[in-house]
Amino acid sequence: MVLIPMLLMPLRFAWADSDGIERQLKSEYANKVLTLRHFYSGDHLRFRADGALLGDAEVGPWTVDAQIAVKEVRLRGGLLIINGRRIYTVFDSQFKPQDELMAIDQHHDKASKDAKKILRSLNVEIEIELPSEKPDQKDISSAIHGVFLTDSESMLDVVPSYWHAYFAKQEGKPESTPKSAEPVYRADPGAGISVPHATYQPDPEYSEEARELKRQGTVLISLVVDASGSPIDLQIERPTGLGLDEKAVAAVSIWKFEPAQKDGKPVAVAISVEIQFNLY
Repeated sequence: MVLIPMLLMPLRFAWADSDGIERQLKSEYANKVLTLRHFYSGDHLRFRADGALLGDAEVGPWTVDAQIAVKEVRLRGGLLIINGRRIYTVFDSQFKPQDELMAIDQHHDKASKDAKKILRSLNVEIEIELPSEKPDQKDISSAIHGVFLTDSESMLDVVPSYWHAYFAKQEGKPESTPKSAEPVYRADPGAGISVPHATYQPDPEYSEEARELKRQGTVLISLVVDASGSPIDLQIERPTGLGLDEKAVAAVSIWKFEPAQKDGKPVAVAISVEIQFNLY
């Protein structure tokens, strides 16, 4: 089940009253997958009509906190209420995103049953304050679009920069090339360019979601080691999901290297590193 891109369905009808509005909302959004503009965690979120969050909530990884499978939509005067299930995203053998619950739905071993119980309990309620007690089609559409992505928007617009290469490839868009103040080489001893060596490489932390679901995997990250030995321009090339990708980036971003050498001078070199997550 491929989840990207997630599209908001347009509201196509003019609604005469609140009952008609609610029926149409249910028709349009029930059983759909929606993507938050900002990846707020928590089981209850409240927004203003312009999409601004009311109260406090942490921002998490998109593979954990971005997507919602809608179960119910209700209209209570000037308040739109959306109930759903948080989608925990993992990736298939082709690195396409998929709902972890759907991915293991046909498995019946004890570990899968335990995981399904956890995944089905990830309920979230989202309340959106509308600009009036009798909102019209335009009011509701604007409020929904302030909180969720629309069909004309890309995940590239909302994910951190280290996801850009991945989504550019998934969406068939040209990948932007990071601008560097110095030439970037490929490590090739045959061409007289040495390979940078890590001198400080702390292990990544495990995400709570992956640990709870006993998820293991490998994240491939491309990066540039600049002439000072610092990692820059990190990009996720092959993800695992459940927040592990962000943990891998956080760890590699503070690594230190002995930089590559060319003609006896340090140079910037593009490399890739694999980060393995294993539970013991």
